[in-house]
Amino acid sequence: MSKDKTLSKKAMVYFVGAGPGDPDLITVQGRKRIAEADLVLYAGSLVPEKLLQYAPEHAVIYNSAGLKLEKQIEIMAEAVKSGFCVVRLHTGDPSIFGAIAEQMKAFDRLDIPYVVVPGVSSALAAAAALKIELTVPEITQTVILTRLSGHTKVPERESLAGLAVHHSSLMIFLSVGMINRVVEELRSAGYADDTPVVVVYRVTWPDEKIIRGSLKDIAGKILEDEITHHALIVVSPSLKNAPFDAFPVSHLYGEGQDAFTRDHQIAIVTLTRNGLETGKKLLEGLPQSVLYAPERFLEECPRDDRIQPTTVSIRQTLQTAFKQHQALICILASGIVVRELAPLMASKHVDPAVVIVDEAGKFAFSLLSGHKGGANALARRCADVLGGQAVVTTASDVRGLPALDLLAEQYGWAMIPAPSMSALSSAMVNDEPFGVYQDCGTKAWLPVPVPWHFTVFDNLGDLLADEIENAVCITYQVPSLSPEGANKNILILHPACLHVGVGCNRGTSASEIEAAITETFVRFGLAMESIASIATIDIKQDEEGLLTMCKNQQWPLRTFSAEELTAVGNIPNPSASVRGYVGVSGVAEPAALLAAQKGVWLVEKQKFPGVTVAVALEEIV
Repeated sequence: MSKDKTLSKKAMVYFVGAGPGDPDLITVQGRKRIAEADLVLYAGSLVPEKLLQYAPEHAVIYNSAGLKLEKQIEIMAEAVKSGFCVVRLHTGDPSIFGAIAEQMKAFDRLDIPYVVVPGVSSALAAAAALKIELTVPEITQTVILTRLSGHTKVPERESLAGLAVHHSSLMIFLSVGMINRVVEELRSAGYADDTPVVVVYRVTWPDEKIIRGSLKDIAGKILEDEITHHALIVVSPSLKNAPFDAFPVSHLYGEGQDAFTRDHQIAIVTLTRNGLETGKKLLEGLPQSVLYAPERFLEECPRDDRIQPTTVSIRQTLQTAFKQHQALICILASGIVVRELAPLMASKHVDPAVVIVDEAGKFAFSLLSGHKGGANALARRCADVLGGQAVVTTASDVRGLPALDLLAEQYGWAMIPAPSMSALSSAMVNDEPFGVYQDCGTKAWLPVPVPWHFTVFDNLGDLLADEIENAVCITYQVPSLSPEGANKNILILHPACLHVGVGCNRGTSASEIEAAITETFVRFGLAMESIASIATIDIKQDEEGLLTMCKNQQWPLRTFSAEELTAVGNIPNPSASVRGYVGVSGVAEPAALLAAQKGVWLVEKQKFPGVTVAVALEEIV
């Protein structure tokens, strides 16, 4: 081999994953690198020879099986320094038991450039061959790739028995020759003898073999088939759940896209006799609660359908309650609760409320989902029932400040979250400048007196033009965040406070009416989320287009008699033609004002083909 000493862009080492065995399972990029190689070093019989046919005729090919690491490094380094493209071809994916770390360290010392091209791991090929999903919702969401300790030592903290206690999907490499040890370690991790175990030998090769068994008999079957290497051991809960109709539905499909559904009961969980007595008091004081306690402590208790005896571990009891109920009261040590529930915690938006109560009932500590899930309020209820003290640590509660993420839910307002809700809350509780603008809805959310670092603006434009970065805007308007407010961190809340009066010709379609309302709101910068009702004259209560629109948009329809509309008087834009048709001087304007009760006209009558629209605003309280 000879080449110009000036290195080209391709003068480097490419660690290429050859895939599990089938030549067609190499990646497009991997095959491309082989086709460009001047030198190929491949991992012996583990790599199909067909892949070597993709190399150019001039390429030098080495079988690394008989070469020591130092010699391999020397060959590849000299080739790169001579300006050649080198492919180091590994089986499967180079990053999984690929022994590339030593090579990369050597190249770093020698200043030899290299790139890693991923490949299809035998673990993924085995799952495909078995036609299983390794991460089935509610069954297992974790895949562990590991091996037994042999010539290559495994850190003690990563022992198979220690990893297997999670009962997740296990893909055990390089261990089939020690199958008896595998079985022993799985048993010590709590696996039963009937646990399905599959060994996949030379997956995707022509002589591929799949041996199915259980923990009880898999060792004998492997011995019978004389399999000692080139095989992967698969242990996964998903092996138990064929056929497919036994699987839970993934969150990618169907109801998995909906919010997690829990019942409305509060689970009270205890583990001790003293805790049971405290649990009974809570059960009596909290409607819609159920008490879980060890069966051995319930022998002398009167029969009660709200008391459920437990015979399983506290982990299983807690985790089942976490999935099933909207709230948990745990009369347990906090360490137990945290350790057992931690794997299930997702976010404050979906996790149930969790409160910890001591056995004596002196303290009720809000642990999880204090605001969104209601744990803070539940802790206070527990303290009231037990005569104890609620312990709430959320900064806003401690200081009497509003929980910003709960305002929408608490008052029924539509919410457009701030770009960073965490930064917004942080600014509020850390006494940083905080802006407030409100032109509708109740002001009950605002602390009295107003905190010193709050600036309350009378005009939306003033807020947007001010230097304050964090703010809450409660409005029926659509704030223009450009250019003044483009970089602001504003939580926008839209109370349902706008009442839309509508007049229309008979037979006007739903789309025409909705288009008129939408154009009016866009024209005047109003938020559609703030629509509280649609109002019209009672002779239109069966108007199909109006009814269809209200149903589609879930807007309440309110109707008023001609007498009620006439009583409004002094409407801004009376119409003689309307009076001739329905006996009143107008429909849209008086209907909007009546629906808003003590409100004011916000938008006078707007005319469209066959439709009139007016908007009234409820009085702020």
